[in-house]
Amino acid sequence: MAINKIRNRVLLDVARNKLAVICGYDNWKAWKASSDSRDEMLNSAFTRLSALSNDVSPEWLALGKQRTALQLLLLPSRIRNRGDIAAHVSAKKLIGESILALTEVQERNDMIVIYKAVYGEEP
Repeated sequence: MAINKIRNRVLLDVARNKLAVICGYDNWKAWKASSDSRDEMLNSAFTRLSALSNDVSPEWLALGKQRTALQLLLLPSRIRNRGDIAAHVSAKKLIGESILALTEVQERNDMIVIYKAVYGEEP
C-alpha cells in the first residue's frame, strides 16, 4: 500500500513540473517562487491550457478542462499528504532491504552508515 501512495505522489510531482514548463517556467520551483499563491497558479494554468490548443497535447488540453484535476495537481491534497506520510514512515525493515539492494558499493556503504546512525543497528 505504501508504495502506491508514494507512486501517486511521484506522478503529481512529475505532472506539476511538466505543467510548469507548459506555463512558461523552467520547473515547478521556479513557477512557485514567481507566484503569489497556489490559487493564482491554478487560474494561470487553467487560462494557459485553454489558450494553447495547438501547442500542447490533447491529453494536457483534457486535463486543463477538468478543473478538479488541476486542483489536485497544484493545491495541497490528501493524495500528496498520504504519499508524504508513506514515504517518511516506511518500515525500518523495508528501508534496510532497499539499502541492501543498492548495487553501487559506495552508495550502499554510505546509506548503511546513515541507517546505523538513525536506527542504531545494521540494516
